[in-house]
Amino acid sequence: MKEIKINDKISYIECTEDPLSADVGIIREPDGIWLYDVGNDVRNLEGLDGTYNVVLSHFHLDHVGSLEKLNVQTLFLSKETQKHVNLQGVITETDVYVGNLHIFPLRSSHAKGSLGLEVDETYAFVGDALYCKAKDGKYCYNAQLLREEIDKLKSLKAPWLLASHHPGLIRKKDEVIAELEEIYAKRVQGSPVIFLS
Repeated sequence: MKEIKINDKISYIECTEDPLSADVGIIREPDGIWLYDVGNDVRNLEGLDGTYNVVLSHFHLDHVGSLEKLNVQTLFLSKETQKHVNLQGVITETDVYVGNLHIFPLRSSHAKGSLGLEVDETYAFVGDALYCKAKDGKYCYNAQLLREEIDKLKSLKAPWLLASHHPGLIRKKDEVIAELEEIYAKRVQGSPVIFLS
């Protein structure tokens, strides 16, 4: 698969549909290469050899399926992801800073235990955290989680978000926040869930 360059440090391998595989973020640091998610398509790993530090956004197979095919130095994951992938790593429940990298928990309606990765206060990988879930055949957000997610995104210094499965990956943070605020404004008092029409 072709690596797509964002800047001199950050690139990614595009998601695929067959098999379903998330975008794989690649961050080249002076002390080694970091991966944000590893996808679920072995073709994504062609040309990637060596040892990596890996941050898993969440436990869904399209984001973690290729993990066993990599030589991982340090694995950062949430408790929820560890429960599903059954691998040892650095459990990340609070903000962690490693040089110019900022690993952060990100509340999400899509999956419990989501993690994001901010690079150089410029770009922040957020995996699938921006997406909702399906309940009773309808798409919806948990209102409390959405509020916490919006607040966390506002606290990031990065003006750009990298959202997996989004065409072109890159989204303006301010536009994403405005969209999420618009969804949050649709909440009905007394209901913990915001259904999308």
